[in-house]
Amino acid sequence: MGRLFGEPERIAARARPGKVAVLYDGGCAMCRAVADGILDYDNSGALELMDLHADEARVRFPQLRLDDLLYELHVIDDAGRVYRGARAINEILRRQSGMRGLLAYLWYLPGYAWLADRQYKAIAASRHRFGDGRGRTRAASTAPVEEP
Repeated sequence: MGRLFGEPERIAARARPGKVAVLYDGGCAMCRAVADGILDYDNSGALELMDLHADEARVRFPQLRLDDLLYELHVIDDAGRVYRGARAINEILRRQSGMRGLLAYLWYLPGYAWLADRQYKAIAASRHRFGDGRGRTRAASTAPVEEP
């Protein structure tokens, strides 16, 4: 339960002041599409999307294990708090203004956090079925695509 509620893990690395770093798998077509959706949805200007494979992400957040990063979306705030999976999505929603930000409060309805976490895990488990990972999206436009 501590993963869904309560104080999240803290690390020494932090996002830039007033920002949250959103680490996603740029080698996954579905993850890049979700990153693009996050960019379209964001009205806060507080999100800093980073491909977890980019050197900058690995240098800025060395305490985060690659296996964990590949397993689920990570959001790190400017206090070093780490949110994962469905809770990371909720943290992104919480940063939005207006009606978009109100969606974050669904998290506190009984059973919602549990259901959101289960749904996130089910979708994440099938993410590699959505393409070969070579298509480019806006979120990955600064990262080079390696050819085989």
